[in-house]
Amino acid sequence: MIQTYSIIKLAMRSVALLGIGIWMVTPVSAQQKTPDPSGYIQKYDSEFDGIGPRVYILPAPRTKEEQVRDNYMEIASFQDSINRSLQYLRLLESWKTTSNNATILQLITPAPKNTADWNALIAIYTDTDQKNPAIATGLLNEYAKIRILQKETSQATGILESALQEALAQQNIQDIGVIQSNLSSLLVYNKNYIDAGRYEEAYYKQALENKSIIDQASSLVKIALIQAYDKDYNSAENNIIRKAVPLFNKAKAYEGKTIAWLVLAEIYQMQNKHTEAQWFLIQARDLALAKNFTNDLAEIEYMLASSKYIQKNLVISKKELNLAFDLATKEDNKYLQLAIAEKLGRINLQQNKIDEAEKLLEDYWKIRNELF
Repeated sequence: MIQTYSIIKLAMRSVALLGIGIWMVTPVSAQQKTPDPSGYIQKYDSEFDGIGPRVYILPAPRTKEEQVRDNYMEIASFQDSINRSLQYLRLLESWKTTSNNATILQLITPAPKNTADWNALIAIYTDTDQKNPAIATGLLNEYAKIRILQKETSQATGILESALQEALAQQNIQDIGVIQSNLSSLLVYNKNYIDAGRYEEAYYKQALENKSIIDQASSLVKIALIQAYDKDYNSAENNIIRKAVPLFNKAKAYEGKTIAWLVLAEIYQMQNKHTEAQWFLIQARDLALAKNFTNDLAEIEYMLASSKYIQKNLVISKKELNLAFDLATKEDNKYLQLAIAEKLGRINLQQNKIDEAEKLLEDYWKIRNELF
């Protein structure tokens, strides 16, 4: 029995010694032939004997597709800036000039160089013997536009409020309406919808007194958009369908009617009602083409494509986006080109057309760097 125990004990020692031997040999063996599952190790120092592993096995480099997809994820947060820029263009397009604008343009030629020069020029017509509220109103209106062009919209609001006081002082009905309308547009851009609505309602009442059908209809469309931003969608839809469009029809103002359909479609898009939005966009497009109104065609096609995109109809969306890009290029609307390039790239990404998506990403950055 003792002899058997000794044999077992000896065998266990031998196994233990063998285990030590294997443990000691393993690093040498690994040094001679290091596993490389990625297949990317080309060269390393096999004589290295410092701290750390002899070879770092790194993950394989990202594929081209992974890089392109990651790049599109990185630019997603910039979409808000693009949308904001498109709203900025709408603000500039809606800007109205005062009744004496020709005189005002002469007075600001050459243009004042800075704030002090503007204030000095305006003071001549507000604080001296040459006091003239009509001229002061026009100058302040132009100065507000200059500040908007410099993206100083908060300061522009105060300047326009001063212009309104000058217009009220002389009871110039037309210029009062102009300043109220500009204030409304600016406050919409600044997302102050309550005050924007108040000024636009005042402008609408003035249009009623002046019996200007086109001004009434245009103001109703603007009121509708403000109501939609404030989520009063029913009132917004009714103002366009039941009030504004009949007035445009009465005046045979088809360009205004085109814009009314476009804004109505935008209101439906806000509610995620893309079938209804597309119906009115098609009406707007057909009318614009029939009457040769080209200014809004790019935006109409872009909005059509956006609704198709949300509905996952990528083939038609892509076709309409390509058309919208061509139209935006003719209009030199780079903000819209930027939005279109990104959306086109995302469609190609979803269609696994990586090379096309990469090319559109290059176009996107080229336009974006020009603008920002």
